[in-house]
Order: sequence, then structure tokens, then C-alpha cells
Amino acid sequence: MKLRLFIDGASRGNPGPSAIGIVVQDGRGRVVAEVAEALGKATNNVAEYEALLRAIEVARARGADEVEILADSDLLVRQIAGTYKVKSPNLAPLHRAALNALAGFRSWHVTHVPRARNTAADALANRALDGLPPQGSLACAPDAGAGLRSELARLSGRLDGVLGVGVKTVWDGQEIFLEPDRPFPTASVFKIPVLIELLLQTEEGRLRLDDTVTVTEAMKSPGSGILKELTSSPALSVADLAMLMVIISDNTATDILVDLVGKQAINQRLASWGFSVTRVPMSCRELLFELAGRPQGPFTPEARFEVEQILKTRERSFAGRAYADRDNDLTTPREMVGLLEMLVRDAPLSAGVRERALHFMGRQQVRDRLPLHLPPGTEIAHKTGSIAGVRNDAGILFVPRGPVLLCAFARDLADDQAGAAAVAEVGRLVHAAFA
Repeated sequence: MKLRLFIDGASRGNPGPSAIGIVVQDGRGRVVAEVAEALGKATNNVAEYEALLRAIEVARARGADEVEILADSDLLVRQIAGTYKVKSPNLAPLHRAALNALAGFRSWHVTHVPRARNTAADALANRALDGLPPQGSLACAPDAGAGLRSELARLSGRLDGVLGVGVKTVWDGQEIFLEPDRPFPTASVFKIPVLIELLLQTEEGRLRLDDTVTVTEAMKSPGSGILKELTSSPALSVADLAMLMVIISDNTATDILVDLVGKQAINQRLASWGFSVTRVPMSCRELLFELAGRPQGPFTPEARFEVEQILKTRERSFAGRAYADRDNDLTTPREMVGLLEMLVRDAPLSAGVRERALHFMGRQQVRDRLPLHLPPGTEIAHKTGSIAGVRNDAGILFVPRGPVLLCAFARDLADDQAGAAAVAEVGRLVHAAFA
């Protein structure tokens, strides 16, 4: 059994009164235990090591044979990894004890996380310093789910269009949906399953992230991105193409990767996981040529320029394959939440695939939707999507209790800015409910 443990040590005075905080999550990200204990007088670094040792004890007591320990102390993490030497005589015995204790697990990792991802353990340590019990400080209000449902329903009622929302709290499995099983055009949110398939194929040895592709004029696609604007023919790694696909939604990078992994492979994988609606039948180029009324191409550089001009001036219309509920790049709020959940649980994706996917999604630069109203420093890994009349965003919001799986899809919009604003409001409401 694998457990994930967030740990923190705190000292007021350094040295001074100190305490530890620990949050224990199971393999699905649910909080199964919390520890808040005072230590007495100690330095902050000693408190961090004491938190590590206590977390190891808790994991053993719960029968774990694998542990992932996350701490915001860069010193502790680097000393455990062996990249920093332990020079302090106060830390040396704690360091040896920690390594000996970790050796008893079948596998273990001690990883550095930013303080913004470790606020729950920090809060527990500070409650212990204040002489308060752990319960209550991190709990959501009992009516958080009910209140959120009402707020989302009101938001949907005010929008001139259709709003679909999926929310799931990983720590207790609470679900909230609007239009859970209605198909929504994904637009560029389809790049999430493309990314997952790419990472799986690299793990299977069929591709390498350091393989390079020379971007030619014939490869370029209309719409978002920078590669179509370049006059040179750069040779980019597969990893760089994936980064461009996710963080700025580069359509040329996306279509190169779609060609590499194959739409059939993407859709077979989605079907094997039980998704019946989520599919990627069209590349970015095919989708945008369809929107411009040129579904048969020709897909030439000259035609690409024509399509760009048509899309800038075309009147709003929701007719055609790009807005259809079949043979289109589609998903549902329920299925997207299920896909996102695979990025935070132990199966069917490996830890390496999950970590790399979140690495790309966590660097998203389009911030006008789910993250727009979040407090500074709030962590979210997500992917946006847009075509005329459609504004989407889907990802994982990290709050002190754990991950929140979150997607918001707006279709048939009379006003695209109003749709983007509604998606941004979904992000604010969900954060307010659970953070």
C-alpha cells in the first residue's frame, strides 16, 4: 500500500517552541489521517526532521510499504537525497535515523513542494503551537457542497449559452455536476488526452521525448500558437512540442504530436478506459478548416492563410461538425473528471506519466479562465480550449485538503467573453468552497 505524506515543522524563535504537522493521503488522494504535535524547544530544521520521522512512524503503523513524502524544506529534501552534506551536529543523528527508517520501505521518495502546496501541514503545525486540536482547521463547511451547487446553478441560469461543470474532491469523493453527461466540444481541451497518449507511448518505448522534429511550412496549422509565425524551420524536441501544445495551445505543435501518436491510438486508449463520448477524431487543422467551411482542404500553406481570414470575419453559427454531438472532438463533464482523476491516482497511469503530465499542465500560460480569480500562489494544472461560441477549461486545483478535479465547458455562447467569465467564476466558487 502506498501513502502520500505532507510534512512540516515549525519553530517560533528558531530555536523556540516548535511543532510538527502531517497530512496523510491514500493512493486516491483522500486524507486518512492528520497529526499536529508540539515538540518543545527546537530549531526549525530539527522540527522538519522530527516531522519526517513521525510521518514514517505513521506510515508504518498504517501498513504502508511505499511512501511519497512531500516537504517544503529544501534543506531536508536535499540532505535526504544526498546532494547536501549534513554539517549540523544537531541534524546528523536525525538524518541517519531518517535514512535507516526509510530503508524499511519497498520504495520511497522525499520530494520538495512549494509552500503553497503544503499549507495543510503548515496549518496543523501552527495549531499545535497554539495548543489547538487538529480537527476543524482544515475542514470544509458542512454545506460547502450544497452551497456550491446552488451558486453554480445560478451562474448557469445567467449565461446565454450552455454551461457544463464537473467537480470532484479527491479526499472524500464528493461530486458536483451540471449537465454531467451532455457532450461538449472540447476545442483545445482535447490536448489533454493527446498529452497522456504521448507520455504513455514514450513510457512504452515507442517514442522518445528527446526525439527531434523539423517544423516545415507544410506542417503548420491555423489558429493559436507561435510556430506558424516563424520564418525558419526549427528542429524541436518532442518534449518542447508538448510544452508548446499545452502552455500556449500551439496548434502546429499539437498536430505534429497527433500525427506522431495517431488519432486511432488516442481513441482506442480512451475506449479501453471506458470513456464512451470522449474522442479525438479531428486534429486542430481539420477542426479549423471545418469551421471555415473547407472540410476537404486542400491543407496547403496558401489555404491555411485563407482559413485564418475566413475565421476572423465569419458570422457566428453553431451549425456543422465542429459543434455536433457526434464525430467531433467531444467530452462530457463526468468523463473529463474521470480522465483528470487518472492523473492523481495510482492506476492505470504510472507515477512517471502522472508527474510529467502535471508538469506540463502546471505551466499553463492562458490564465483567463479557471485561475483568473484564484489567490496568488494557488496551484492549478489545467488546459483551456476555445473556438467561436465555446470557452472551456479543465484541470486539477490543489487546495490544502488535497486535489480538486475541475472542468467547466461553455457552448452555444452568444458572447464568448461572457463564457470565459463564467468559467473563471466557476474556478472562484470552487476554490471558495473547498479552500
